[in-house]
Amino acid sequence: MKFIKAASGAVIAGIIIAGMTLTASADEVSKEVISDGAIAVTNAEKNDDGGYLKYKHNLIANKFASISPAGRIKQNYSTICGTFGSYLTHDSRFDGMNRTYLIDVSQWQGKIDWKKVKADGINDVIIRLGYRGYGSAGTLMMDNSFYENINGAKAAGLKVGIYFYTQAISYAEARAEADFCANALKGYTLDLPVYYDIESVDYDYGRLDHAGLTKAQKTKLCKEFCNRIESYGYESGVYANLYWLNNMINGPELGNDYKTWVAAYMSQLNYAGIYDMWQYSSNADISGIKGSVDINVMYDVNYAPTTKVNLNIENGVLTWNEAAGADGYTVYGSDNGTDTYEVANVTGTSFEIDGQTAGKYCVAAYNYFSGKNHYGKISNMVDSFRQAPEGVDAKRNGINKVMVSWDAVPEAAGYEVYTVTDGKLMRISKTADTGFEIIGKNLQKKKVAVRAYNKNGLCGEFSEQVDLPGNAPAGVPTAELRANRLVWTAVPEADGYIITRNLNGKVSELAVNDTSYFVDDSQTADFYVKAYIELEGEKFYTERSNICSFKGVNYPPKGSVELDSDADGLTWNKIDDALGYVVYELTNDGREVEIGRVDRCHFSIDDTEATVFLVKGYNVKNDQEFYTEASNRVIISLPEVTEAALVSKTNDYAVISWNDIEDCDEYMVYLDKGEGYELYSTVRGNMAMIGDLKDADFASVRVKGYIGDKNVVSYGLFSNQLYIIGDEKSRPTKEVLDFDDIFG
Repeated sequence: MKFIKAASGAVIAGIIIAGMTLTASADEVSKEVISDGAIAVTNAEKNDDGGYLKYKHNLIANKFASISPAGRIKQNYSTICGTFGSYLTHDSRFDGMNRTYLIDVSQWQGKIDWKKVKADGINDVIIRLGYRGYGSAGTLMMDNSFYENINGAKAAGLKVGIYFYTQAISYAEARAEADFCANALKGYTLDLPVYYDIESVDYDYGRLDHAGLTKAQKTKLCKEFCNRIESYGYESGVYANLYWLNNMINGPELGNDYKTWVAAYMSQLNYAGIYDMWQYSSNADISGIKGSVDINVMYDVNYAPTTKVNLNIENGVLTWNEAAGADGYTVYGSDNGTDTYEVANVTGTSFEIDGQTAGKYCVAAYNYFSGKNHYGKISNMVDSFRQAPEGVDAKRNGINKVMVSWDAVPEAAGYEVYTVTDGKLMRISKTADTGFEIIGKNLQKKKVAVRAYNKNGLCGEFSEQVDLPGNAPAGVPTAELRANRLVWTAVPEADGYIITRNLNGKVSELAVNDTSYFVDDSQTADFYVKAYIELEGEKFYTERSNICSFKGVNYPPKGSVELDSDADGLTWNKIDDALGYVVYELTNDGREVEIGRVDRCHFSIDDTEATVFLVKGYNVKNDQEFYTEASNRVIISLPEVTEAALVSKTNDYAVISWNDIEDCDEYMVYLDKGEGYELYSTVRGNMAMIGDLKDADFASVRVKGYIGDKNVVSYGLFSNQLYIIGDEKSRPTKEVLDFDDIFG
């Protein structure tokens, strides 16, 4: 390992030796003859590289220092001292901290053998990425050796940071310099910060020196660069010498938010502001680098909060004490007590964990500094045990018996089972199993809920509340007559149904397993249905259905089908005597082809373009089918919707209007006065008068258009519901939207 060459103090503009004065300037030629030899110096670029001036004059100063008696003594002294920085006196604030010695380089170090640098004990480097020319143009330039240096250093295994030499004179220029750096760094990762090198131009006058900026303005230049570079995900820092940090910019203020790199060529640094790196010499002799190079010491400063965070949990809320100076807190979750994952970042000292699923939680305080969060020690881990049992199911297990089961909860030591009556919870048992039998009467009036508890006795959330089944099936069938067929809705879990018939006061019952029954159409009677479950040889019944009165059937069904269209197919009015309906498609040669049968007043159709449809109602007697006359014929080709509006209104009547539908022949106006919509009038224009409103408490209208004649019609969709009297809240009955509601 080689050592630091003799430091010559501050870099000097001229050195006086043996009565001869030699000065250097930016306009000198590329070679300087000094005493016993020549030093090769590369010319500065035309865009005025301030770093070149410092480098060139440092060469001159070092050369003179090395051949002077005082210089030779200092060189010997540094050799005697031994390792990097051994002659330094470090600030006591860094006592006990790890120290790293690193170099910073630019193109003026020439070609570097990075493997030799690594072998010489240097593991970290700050590389110049570029600079802004100090002339009036202020051109942004890459360091000619940047990519060669960063690739070589990384390949040799060094940790890398970068610096940029600024001559910005506006905040926009400072941000542009950060953008310039971020663009050049695409594809590279950094181990160390991006530093903003702000200083005067040595041995010349730079555009920043002449800008007339105040101390506060130059400080803000640094902030603009650092904040911008942090937005790209990099750590940030400021490089400046002691004079600049104390007089030209507000170094202590910047040190509160960004890494600070102090340049001071002395054996002891007295700087009150926060810093973590000190450039103490420009005269290091490192293998792999020709000539001298800057050397620095970096202190392993811990920017994290030091306050111990203690975490508690109560009623689903995490709380902890405030950490002094902390910018925020990260809440972590864990499912196994070891591996953690981030749950949330908060600025306060509490966090509600409702909706979270982690079994355990911990918290760490952090300070945001130089583009990253610096975390203190993680708090104690608390057991949340929030998970609620899932898959809760209740099945009938006998007379007045229900077996409740649920899915196991990880880490649960057992479960509490609760019944719920009128919203009130009552615990009935604790069990280590995932099932429990509940015994009691009138169980159908109760619900059940379960929650798990762990080995520490901490209970999780309640499961969903599940209805308990009684002895009888849940639900009541709904019955209706379709011609001479009594049909009803199926009841889950029912073993069968009992049909009760009241024929002139004579009551009889019939047990069936189906959900329909053909009535003897020679007699009039009232019918209702009950569902039942058979348990241990005993039947348990639901409440009875609605009563259906049968008064005979006409063959074929009495009435005519009025066919219409809606948004997804066909719809029509209900025929009381119809058992069902047959939907036909009309072929090009006039044949009626059956395409479906339904027992409701709607038929869905996917492809309706240019197809003519019609419908017939039918019923059956002695296995023979009887049909109504065919409905009107409909083409579903007018999906447009008109918009109805109120034009004027008096106590007796109202005038409404609507938007025209292209090619529409007529419009149908439907009026609802509280008892459902009925066709009020058919109009050829786009206005209508609605009369007889004097005593009405409610009135609304809908409009729809159609094209065609009495043989084939194409209907549009209903307009908006236009309220003439009252509003949606004052409607006496349910809103009716289409023909299925109008006629059904």
